[in-house]
Amino acid sequence: MARCTVRVELPNADYDDYQNLHERMSHNGFHKYIKSNDGIWYSLPNAEYNYDGNLDLEGVFQSAINVAKSVRVNAKVLVTESAGRLWYNLDKI
Repeated sequence: MARCTVRVELPNADYDDYQNLHERMSHNGFHKYIKSNDGIWYSLPNAEYNYDGNLDLEGVFQSAINVAKSVRVNAKVLVTESAGRLWYNLDKI
């Protein structure tokens, strides 16, 4: 089980490409929000996703690549496994 922050950049993408990416990422367990220890939900910065599920780090990485490439073959993907997260000034949902 992994908790990861995933960043996806789509070079030369337009609004519709990113909307398509958000929908596909969501259907694969990647979300644009994160929950604090006190139960408050926050929106993540643009191009970032939260994964908290049953896949291991490699599985998260491969899944994110597959989803991103289904939108743009030249997508850039970074996956970081979390040992804890801190944030500042994110918008509450």
